[in-house]
Amino acid sequence: MLNFKFSALAAIYAANVLDGGRTIDEIPSYLQPQVKEVLGNSTSTAADTTPQA
Repeated sequence: MLNFKFSALAAIYAANVLDGGRTIDEIPSYLQPQVKEVLGNSTSTAADTTPQA
């Protein structure tokens, strides 16, 4: 079971940063520490999700 210590809103903003829709500076200041934590916990990269031939 996953047990994360951040809000759903922080996860949404983090996904938006990963997708290139926003930068960390465009996120409300009160959420930035949580979003940075989410991004720090993210280990998935484009290379990880690209299927191999």
